[in-house]
Amino acid sequence: MMIDLLFIDKAFPLLITVSAPNFDALEMRSMTEGFERYFLRGERYALLSASPRNAPVPGPRERQQIAEWANHPRIRDFSKRLCVGSATVIRNPVSRAALSVIMAIWRPPTPFEIAPNAERGLDYCLERLREARLVLSKPQALVRYEMLMLLNDVL
Repeated sequence: MMIDLLFIDKAFPLLITVSAPNFDALEMRSMTEGFERYFLRGERYALLSASPRNAPVPGPRERQQIAEWANHPRIRDFSKRLCVGSATVIRNPVSRAALSVIMAIWRPPTPFEIAPNAERGLDYCLERLREARLVLSKPQALVRYEMLMLLNDVL
């Protein structure tokens, strides 16, 4: 069974993405089409991105495709206008360090956090939503609890 990028928006304006176990052309299409839906909504959000535990790092070609998409002026514009902040969960300390080096050179269009686990990434996103005065449909503590339970099931 092929699983592509999962968009979890049960607590929008908190948006969570969980990638497939392996990044491929289907995953890239799922990512671009999924974000397009949220860009067209025109509503501000915070984004938490994660991968399943033990998922391999995308290869060089795939990383290049992601970078080209993320750096496209249209995508950067939508991200800057709509995303109040994003966090990416990177469990591996060496991978986190490598991404930190990249982030020293490349600046994302929105505030960005490299999180060692889902809890830290979720807390960062919830704080960004609070600072942007974006209202959740439930109390923040309840959203945090529900999303962590959901992420425990999919990560």
